This record gives sequence, structure tokens and C-alpha cells, in this order.
Amino acid sequence: MKNIFRLVKGLLPLLGLLLSLSLSAQDIVVKGHVKDATGESVIGANILIKGTSIGTISDVDGNFTLKAATGNVLTVTCIGYKGQEITVTDKPLIVVTMQEDSELLDEVVVIGYGQVKKGDVTGSLLTVKPDELNKGKQLTAEDALVGKVAGVNIVPGNGAPGSGGTIRIRMGASLSADNDPLIVIDGVPVSNTSISAINPNDIASFTVLKDASATAIYGSRASNGVIIITTKKGSADGTSRPSFNYNGNMTVSNVYQYMDVLSTEEFRQAFAEHANAPETFKLGNADVDWQKEIYRVALGTDHNLSMTGALKNMPYRVSVGYTNQNGTLKNNNYERINASVGLSPKFFDKHLSVDINVKGSIENNQPVSTGVIGSALSFDPTRPVYEDYEGNVGLGYYTWMNGGKPITLAAANPVADLELADKLEKTKRSIGNIALDYKVHGLEDLRFNLNMGYDIQKNDNRENVPDLAPSMYTGNQNDGTGKRYKYHQTKRNTLLDFYANYDKELKDHHINVMGGYGWQRFWYKNNSVTTDTEGKELATPQHAEAELYLLSFYGRVNYSWKQRYMLTATLRADASSRFSPDNRWGYFPSVAAAWRVNEEAFLSNFKALSDLKLRLSYGQTGQQSIGSYYQHLPTYTASYDESRYYFGDQWYTTYRPNGYDANIKWETTETYNIGIDYGFLNNRISGTIDYYWRTTKDLLNKIFVPAGSNFTNMIETNIGNMKSKGLEIGINVIPVKNKDWEWTVSGNFTWNTSEITKLNTIDREDNYVKTGNAGGTGKYLQVHMVGETPNTFYLLQQAYDDNGKPLDGKYIAKDGSVTSSEEDANKYVTGKSSKAPYYCGLSTRLTYKNWDLGINGHGSFGAYVYNYVKASDSLDGLYGGTGVSSNILRSTLETGFTQDRIYTDYFLEKGDFFRIDNITLGHTFDKLWNEKTSLRLSFTVQNVCTLTGYSGLDPEIYSGIDKNIYQRPRMFMLGVNLNF
Repeated sequence: MKNIFRLVKGLLPLLGLLLSLSLSAQDIVVKGHVKDATGESVIGANILIKGTSIGTISDVDGNFTLKAATGNVLTVTCIGYKGQEITVTDKPLIVVTMQEDSELLDEVVVIGYGQVKKGDVTGSLLTVKPDELNKGKQLTAEDALVGKVAGVNIVPGNGAPGSGGTIRIRMGASLSADNDPLIVIDGVPVSNTSISAINPNDIASFTVLKDASATAIYGSRASNGVIIITTKKGSADGTSRPSFNYNGNMTVSNVYQYMDVLSTEEFRQAFAEHANAPETFKLGNADVDWQKEIYRVALGTDHNLSMTGALKNMPYRVSVGYTNQNGTLKNNNYERINASVGLSPKFFDKHLSVDINVKGSIENNQPVSTGVIGSALSFDPTRPVYEDYEGNVGLGYYTWMNGGKPITLAAANPVADLELADKLEKTKRSIGNIALDYKVHGLEDLRFNLNMGYDIQKNDNRENVPDLAPSMYTGNQNDGTGKRYKYHQTKRNTLLDFYANYDKELKDHHINVMGGYGWQRFWYKNNSVTTDTEGKELATPQHAEAELYLLSFYGRVNYSWKQRYMLTATLRADASSRFSPDNRWGYFPSVAAAWRVNEEAFLSNFKALSDLKLRLSYGQTGQQSIGSYYQHLPTYTASYDESRYYFGDQWYTTYRPNGYDANIKWETTETYNIGIDYGFLNNRISGTIDYYWRTTKDLLNKIFVPAGSNFTNMIETNIGNMKSKGLEIGINVIPVKNKDWEWTVSGNFTWNTSEITKLNTIDREDNYVKTGNAGGTGKYLQVHMVGETPNTFYLLQQAYDDNGKPLDGKYIAKDGSVTSSEEDANKYVTGKSSKAPYYCGLSTRLTYKNWDLGINGHGSFGAYVYNYVKASDSLDGLYGGTGVSSNILRSTLETGFTQDRIYTDYFLEKGDFFRIDNITLGHTFDKLWNEKTSLRLSFTVQNVCTLTGYSGLDPEIYSGIDKNIYQRPRMFMLGVNLNF
């Protein structure tokens, strides 16, 4: 350590001298010393002559030397301290006393049902504010969190614009129940994590609650963590003149890689050598690259305008946004219109604060079936895209024919599927709340808060396919009959929360007590109908309606002494109508303690340490989203029309009872957490470290029950247990910060693991739950099994010849012999899961004067991906018994597999990757026509590259099964940000 200080002591004055070389001979030599309020030297303070780029840095003893003219003003800044300005005089020595910037500890952090000072936080949470200069393309709100928070793994949506990603905090705490975190938007817990309706430009911050101390206040819905989204508010400066911001961009996207299928000539050769086609079967004369036929260069645009200001005592913010993004698959488009209004007036001498937020959106999504991706891979390249047939069969598109009739078991023309299907998913959504916060007159330490909110959503979906379309011969009625499908759903989520909060400062003591009541109702209704183009029903109409009630009482106590010792305790009682009266209530306590170690006397001489806080916590959280709204009640299924009972002269619909468990109850998770918040060199280096271990009991699982004891032989019940643990590390570094240059680096790393410890009343080696369906009946590739990570692959062990080439249809049985049987008895537990045990994120931003360069990336390691695209391809696919020829992958020629080998571990690959998400270069023009105007132009490359050894297109697949994946495109974006 002494050698490091000597090195720093020698280099800092040299750097200061280099920064001062441009001064004239008339300047005097100014010597100075920078110290803090306790008299200790401040290292690395920036000293600049105001209005110039000339400056220096204080050395390890706090000293500096600088040439300046009498009357010059020196600005002295350092992270963790308030900036100062000193005028140069003829004094031989300038002494600068820096005052600690208490705002670092006093900064308010949003938590459940309130706020706390950042310095008083005892739980594991992190607030993320979107970096306006380094955010890349953010189409949905979750894009802003990718790779930003340790312990949070976000797998972005696929290449379809507007597609939702998968968010997992600490891997999730359940197996078959919901693993999504609870999302709270301006105090309103929403019904699901589909937050695409929220405009990312309206978001001020995300607060991610991870441990039970932070999440237990949300009780029955917090086992998978909580994400609190706070939207931007109006200005509180009281000015009547509004400020405007326009943020827009234009994008160009394209797919940058294709699956390696045979070219037309290679296909002809392979067909001649390997296809078992009759001599009368002839290939076509075309030369078509079907992958290029379904993809396109996609254009997109995004425009956002906001107005912020205040009218006397009423801050306001109004914004509108419009997004239109084409997908790289033809006919795929996503359009979103957003509007939001926020008002924050204060009344009665600022004792009554009102916060009103209303957000609305209309989303028009034109989806496409990802099945066309698989069809394009296998469609015969010698067949044309377009061809005419008698009777207008196929509507001008090539269709497989036999004897003048369409082949119903053939693949449909993928281009026709894209062009002829008219699909639209329209979503109208509004989220809003009004919060009243009253500070009692004469007893200002006591506040009452009433929050009333809603989340209303309406979905109208349609799919129209005309008569004679190729897909209507291979699906629907298989006779060319067209299809008209309509689906309508209405969802309402209404909320009322009322709590009292008492906050008191008594010299060195600070106490905060909160207690409240909550009520929430979820309701939905949907119906669907499928007809032909004339309106005749092709299937029985479907309809459903249900509601769910949640009732809660909750409380929290925060205590701190000198912001050095802190204690938090919470308790929440939740009741859910999902359970029977005997199991309706659940109780979720938590306790946490924190110790700011750097405030102790024994560390007073360690000036390089600016923050060190130790955190310990324990808590219980619950999971009530475990199935239908009526999981504990007997339900009945109505018979289909063809199964009705004829009695007398009338047909009667029959009802059969479904199996159920009347005693079903909460899944409960216990979490222990130990964490450290650290900061060095006035927080030029800062971050967090957390270690947790967690157990979940009463996991929902399907088990067999004795015959006659229920209406089915298998029911869902609380039977399973699981344990998990993990380590999370976050770090933020500012290597360079002066007048012209600033370089920031942020990174995080996560290790976590989960193990199932119980699945049944009696756990045996052959007791497991199949999962990971690759599509079709019984095509399960993964299992949940005691002693294993969830979603562990359960496959056949591939047999190889002496040269290491896989043997077609040959596997190693459990006794070591070679077998051709693909029965479950010959499968083995691979010990390899689709759950990533390691993941990380990295962000950096470099600014020089008005230029900025930002890079973001994230990676995942230790997960496995099953390449089902390759596994489902074979030489027999060149010609099938239906009289259809198909293309194959080049890798299939290498393996020589004659049939689909979808259960072999040969196709199980490591899914390790690191992706450079985006690189952004921008330039800001200040003071365009007055002091408050600025313009920033930027250029961004999104999805720059992926470093991986995976042989497929993209290893970032949450399910771990690569099948017909809509690949994420590479995007080029020009952005404009104007403030006026």
C-alpha cells in the first residue's frame, strides 16, 4: 500500500504540471492545500481556473501547485464534497476546506409504501436511473434494465418488435407457479409484467427490491422480487414558463446471419444421393433462397415530446409518444401511441400533497407466426414462390399438389403465410392513480397517505385468412376453407391503499413508523370465436370470466442512530380469495440491521474509505399466483358439441367435475441476506456485494392420488421444496473526472444456483416432473428432479464410433450397453440446465467536452441450450412419404442422421455468450438560442456482436430450447434530443 501511495504521490504533481504548460510567463505560482472539515487531506481534488481548461489535481497529501493570475477564480471539486470557488490573491498559500456532500446519504430512495434516505437503507435494493447518454434503443421499459443490476437476469424479447422479455430476480422462487417479479408503477401493482405499454421515455427510475427485508412489505406477491417504476414528474421550481423536450430516432434493422442450409445445387446433389424418392418424382426448376424471401430490411421511427413546468403550486408534466417499428419478418409491425399526464399540486401551506398520474397507450401489433422460420429452412429451394393452379388454389402462391389436389400434410408456403394472413392484436391500456398525502397541522411528523389506482386493459385480436390460401389446406379444415378468428378480453385492476406514517428526528435518533391497509381487485372477461369467411362457426365459442380479491394489513418500523446503526422490521398479513377460508391468510415478517462501519473511530484514519455499510436481513415472502383464480373450488368442464347427450328429442350439454385440492395454500419463501455497501476515494469507486440463501416450501406440483379419492388421478397441491443461494457483486468506477473528460465504468456479476429438495410425499429416483416441451405431444427435454437444478435436461446419451462420429440412432443405456430404444428408461439426468448460474453486465461512458461515447453489454455463462433446429432435421426429410421434398441443414450431411433424433445429448450445447448490446456516439450543442436550449445528435449500433461458441443463431433463449427463434436483428439508429 505504501508503494502505491508513493507512486500516486509522484504521478499526480507531474499530471498537474502537464495540465499547466500553456500558461504565460506573467502568471504567478499558486500553491494550495485541500483538506476536509476534520483537517484530513483530500486526495484527487480537481482544481481548475474557471472559464479555462487549465488545472491540476491535489496529490496524496492534498497539496497542489498551479500557475494562475491574480484575480483568477479557481473551482475546486471532488466526488463526495460540495464544490467551491476560490479567488487567487497574492497570499503564498491557499487553503481549501471541503464540506462533505451529505446529499449522497440524504438522497431519497423509493421503497414499498414510502421513501427512505439512501443512507438508512437496510435491505438489498438498487435504484437505476436511465442514462440518457448511453441507453441505446429502448423499445420497452425492461430494455433499460438489461445487464444493469446484479441478481437480475433479463432475457430480452425475440426479434419481433414490442415482444416482451423474461425478467428473473435471483432465478425466481417457484417451479410451476409464476416466477415473474411484482411490477409496481407509481404505486399501482399491475397484474403482470407486460410493461410494454409504458413509454421508456416517461420513466424516471427503477428500484429493484431483491431480499426479503426489502420485499416483505409486499407480502404474498414478493417471492420473486419487486420492481418499482417511478415516472417523471413536473418541475417544482415554481416557474410558469414550461420547458420542452423532443426525443426522436429513426432506425434501420436487418438480420445479419442465416441458418446454414444447402444451396439449390447442393440440395439437388444431396437429394440424388440420399433421398428415397420414386423415380417419377421430379425436383423443380427454380432457385429460391427461402430465408431471404421471408426477411426484409426493417425501418422504424420513434417520436416523444414532453412539456414540464409548474403553475404556482402545481408542478406538471405532459408527454406524448409515437412508435412505429417494422419487424425483419415481412408483414410484422409494432405501433404504439402513448400519452401521460402528471400533476403534483400542494395545498394548505404545503401540508396536503396531491399526486395525479394518468398514462394511456394504444398498441397495434401485427404479429407473424414464427413457424414460417422453420418452413423457410426446410422448403424445397427448387420450387418457385409463385405459381398458378386451376380454381385459383393457393391464390397464386406455390402449393404442394398431388393429382391436382393440395397435399394436406405438406408444409405451407412460408411467403404465402406471411402475405395472406391478416393478423392484428390491438391493446388499449390505461394506468393511473391519485395519491393524497396529508401532513397533520400541528403534528407535522405524522402523515396520512391515501392511494387509489387502476389498471384497465382491453385486447381485441383478429386473424383473417382467405379461402384457398395454402395454409388453409395444411391447417384449419384442410380443405381450403378460410378462417376468421376474433378474441376480446377486458381486464380491470383496481386498488386502494391507506397508511399512516410517523417520522421523528430526536437529536441523533431517527424513527419512522408506518402502518396501513390495502385492498385490490383483479377481474377479467374474455371470449373468442372462429368462423369461416361466411360467418359459419368452425369451433365452439370460448368464454371465461373470473375475479380475485386481495386484502392486506402491513406495517414497518425504521430506526437509526447517527445514520450509523439502523434497524428495520416489517410485517404484512395478506388474504387471497384464491384460497379457502382456512388457508386464506398468510403472514410475512422481516427484520434487517445495518452498520455503517466507516463512521467508527477505529477507521477514522483510513481516509481512502468513504463508505462501508454492513447489512443483515431475514424475511418471509409469499406466492399466491399459483394457478386459476378458483384453485380451491370444485369446477366443471362443459362437453363439446360432439360429446353432448341426446335425450328425448333434444341434445343436452354434460358437465364433468375436475380434480382439485381444497387445502391448497401459499408458496412461502424464507431468505437470509448479508450485504456490504462500499465506497473508496470519495466514492470514485463504489458498489455492493450481497450473498443470500433461500428456501421455498409448499411448492405447487402435480402428484398422483389414490384412485377414488378425487375426480382425477393427478392433482396440483403444495408438496415441493427448493433451496437456492447466490453471490451478487456490483461496482461503479470513475477513473477520470475533470473539466473536459469524464470516464465512468459500471459492472456487475452474479452467481446463483437452485436445487430441488422435495417433489412428492415419498421421493424416489424415478420421481420427476417432465418439462421443457419442444412442441408436439410428449416431446419433453427437461425435468424437475430432487437434487437437481430446475429445468435440467433429461436425454439419451449418444453413442459414437471409434473416430468420434455419432452413431445414428444408437445410445448408451444405463448398464453401459448400446441400445436403439428412445424410452425414458434409457435417458439420464445430464446435470445441465437451461438456468444460467453466472451472468454479468458491463457499461462504460466516456465524455470529452460535448462528445460522448457509450457501450453496454451483458453475458451469461453456465447455461445449456438444446439445438432443436438441428435435432429435428434428418436425411429422411429430403423426401417424405407424403410426396414432398424438403431442404436440410448442412450439419445433417455431416452427422448422417436418417431420422429426427430429438432426445440425444449430441445436440445439447453450452449457451455461454457475451453480447455487446449497443455502442452510441453523440454530440451535444449547448446554448442554441438561449441558455436553456440544447441539441444532441447521436448514432447507435444495436446488437453489435455476440461472442459465443454456440452453433445456432443465438444462445440467449430463456427456455433453453432453440426452435424457430425469431432472431434479434442488428439495428442502426440516428437519434435527436432537443431541449428548449
